[in-house]
Amino acid sequence: MSKKILNQYKVFSKSYNVTLISYGPDCLYYLNNSFFETIPLEKANRRLKMYSFIDKTLSVNNYSFIYTRYHLCDFLFLNSLRILSKKKSKIVIEIPTFPYKHELLKWKGGAMRYFIDASSNFLLRLYVGRIVTYSNDHKIFGIKTINTMNGVIYENVIPVEKRIYNANEIHLISVSLTMSCHGYDRLIEGLNEYYQLGGDINFVYHLVGEGDEIKKYQELVAKYGIEKHVLFYGFKSGNDLDALYEKADLAVNSIAIHRIGLETESTIKSKEYAAKGLPMISSYVVDAFSIQDNEKYVHQISPDESPVNIYGLIEFYKKMYQNADRNISEEIRSASQKRCDMSVTLQGVVEYFNAAV
Repeated sequence: MSKKILNQYKVFSKSYNVTLISYGPDCLYYLNNSFFETIPLEKANRRLKMYSFIDKTLSVNNYSFIYTRYHLCDFLFLNSLRILSKKKSKIVIEIPTFPYKHELLKWKGGAMRYFIDASSNFLLRLYVGRIVTYSNDHKIFGIKTINTMNGVIYENVIPVEKRIYNANEIHLISVSLTMSCHGYDRLIEGLNEYYQLGGDINFVYHLVGEGDEIKKYQELVAKYGIEKHVLFYGFKSGNDLDALYEKADLAVNSIAIHRIGLETESTIKSKEYAAKGLPMISSYVVDAFSIQDNEKYVHQISPDESPVNIYGLIEFYKKMYQNADRNISEEIRSASQKRCDMSVTLQGVVEYFNAAV
């Protein structure tokens, strides 16, 4: 179960008695403040088993509100919504990436999934009251939207200590399950160019996470002989991850979302970086900040395939840290908390649930 889903559960639990059902590795997690169960699943039919569980078990309860993440539409999903809607529940669906066609068609079997989704999603309006989106769309599938962003619970995130300017060394960090749209290869290419041109500042890029792109990144690093400048850690969490954040001066957000046809997105990692108090590198405006604060705390690079200009990063680093009187981490955490603490980002959903019918 993802940290985001657990955080949403915690925030909603402050206002409501919440039951959560979510996929586990080989089971369904089923929990409430008063109980926790795991329901065994087989990979071959786990989607069918989940909807069967919802239809037979959850539908007998009277839920005032349903909040569900969108895993594409099909008639199993529609049937569960139909059953739940009979209890007069207000139903809200969260679509984390929209539009998603470009990304979906890259998956194995994605064309068939997209066909099924496109053939059935127009029926969602029969059961769904609102769609939560991180896009600027006011309607999706003919349904009114609640426009918001990803959030984190700030009280759960320990900010980094105040940074001391170092003219000789700069530390970068990225933390994610790597995908092509993250574009960390652009940073690796940029580091190679910088050292090929005689660059003498010691950059250390802490690349935290697993995923499909790691092998590609490792091969690039070996090809360029910059192993001491790019360090791979795999998955890290808790104190181990906090210790790596303490090394970092700048955080790397997604820098290639143009590869999946997007111009903006709302990543959880950008909110975690902001809660930690780290300035960011990004190829688009980071919604953790206002436009004015983006200009202060985000080094925005071009949304294309060019290598990252390392000299630009050096100037950005200087702007952030040369003034010893500034506590940049404190500034960033404060500026972003009022926008993307999860209690703020879910407020529109709570207001919709609480509004009179």
